[in-house]
Amino acid sequence: MELKDRFKVHREIVEGITTLDDTEKELLYSALNIHGHFCGGMPMGYLAGLASLKALGTTRELSMDKEVVVYVGDHHAGGCFADGVQFATGCTFGKGIMSKDPRGKWSYMLIDKKNKKAVKVTVKPEIMQAAFNAPFITKFRIKGIPPAEVDQDVAKAAFLGLFNKKFEEIVRVEGPFDYDPGKGGSCFNLAFCEKCGDAVAENYLRIEDGKKVCLDCFAYTNLIERK
Repeated sequence: MELKDRFKVHREIVEGITTLDDTEKELLYSALNIHGHFCGGMPMGYLAGLASLKALGTTRELSMDKEVVVYVGDHHAGGCFADGVQFATGCTFGKGIMSKDPRGKWSYMLIDKKNKKAVKVTVKPEIMQAAFNAPFITKFRIKGIPPAEVDQDVAKAAFLGLFNKKFEEIVRVEGPFDYDPGKGGSCFNLAFCEKCGDAVAENYLRIEDGKKVCLDCFAYTNLIERK
């Protein structure tokens, strides 16, 4: 299927969801296009993200006043969930306001850095159990079949499975509670590695033999990473 045809199918499926408003549909459509395939994990993360914004009494992040810490890692079926959380909350890896704290869970914390408040959101165990008992997992993914190659009727059913449920049926929300993330910010000072010449943010420079070098050129990088 060509990409334009795939996007057309995505649009049709998303527009058929009656429990989302127009803005929420548009964000979900974009999330589905970026994510690339139908599954149950991405919309689970998306709905969990909407739930966290509602609980915190805030809106989707456009700048960098909020932050997400996601307790999913790279070695279990949590990456799809993280994609959904990113699109719902607007807290992305690219903005530097989403980070992983791998614990093998489908859980995360949304932090309002400006107001020093946070909520923790965890997908309920019964929701996770139902997802892992569904054909998408038991008949396809557990056998090593890539998600994009799963039977489309099964994949679409997994994608749509949670949209008829209320937030409180899907996730457990803790908070809002006080949370001070401390000071921090982006570096806007540009420098250049004195070995390879690459442009690099100043706060990532290291000193080696009296020269300012990037991490790629820094001779001790691998030694530091092994510790």
